[in-house]
Amino acid sequence: MFTYVLFKYLTWLCMPYTLAMLALVAIGVWLLCCKQRWPALCVFAVALFLFVQALPWTMTRVGATLERRYPPVTMDAIPQADAIVVLGGSIAPTTATMPYPELNWSADRVVMALRLFHAGKAPIIIPSGGGATHAERPFFESLGVPPEAILCENESLDTAGNAEKTVAILRERGFKKVLLVTSAWHMRRSMMLFEGATDITFIPVPCDYESLPLIDRGSEIAIWAKMPSPEAAGRLTYYLKEWLGILFYTLRTPSLAKEQDSAERNV
Repeated sequence: MFTYVLFKYLTWLCMPYTLAMLALVAIGVWLLCCKQRWPALCVFAVALFLFVQALPWTMTRVGATLERRYPPVTMDAIPQADAIVVLGGSIAPTTATMPYPELNWSADRVVMALRLFHAGKAPIIIPSGGGATHAERPFFESLGVPPEAILCENESLDTAGNAEKTVAILRERGFKKVLLVTSAWHMRRSMMLFEGATDITFIPVPCDYESLPLIDRGSEIAIWAKMPSPEAAGRLTYYLKEWLGILFYTLRTPSLAKEQDSAERNV
């Protein structure tokens, strides 16, 4: 056990991110020895910033502010709908050398969409996002979804594009009640965009919880898993991006979705 723990700590010490923080501390100490107080304090401040923002504790607390707004729902609590919209970013498309779709860190989205479809919650799945034809479609078909039950929105490159182009498909088909599937930390911004289409009711079906499970586990997590890491810093970046997007769409007047509605009514 001691060897295992020692190996974990040595691995952490050898990470480039850790080495960068230690190098900054060493530079700060050297500046102090050279009686360069203010430069040393600046270097220590940068090292402290890198340390705090890479802590899993920081990452999970910021992520939880997004995930708590949309707690998990049981299948029985989800109503019937006309379609299931699942936002992309969870599967890498097939290529000449990769004959099968590769699942990535947000693959819970497509898994939840499958659960909903096989539970009879809606007869149609609409994967939204560039590459859906070569990513989500073959994945769904390989797991029992008939080709005619899949409508791909294959042109959008971001969440705003997801909303704009998917809403157009929903209106064309006359769908009025839709289950919206995406990661819990991504749901608030997604709903802000989709709910601008006031003629369609969107019901959030969150999944892919990343922060709340870690907070619930608490003391069960090993101490080395609580140390700063580039993975935690990367996830924190995604969460901060969500909050910036939420702020942008909150302050924007009129909202993007309402602009689209207004444009369509004026056609």
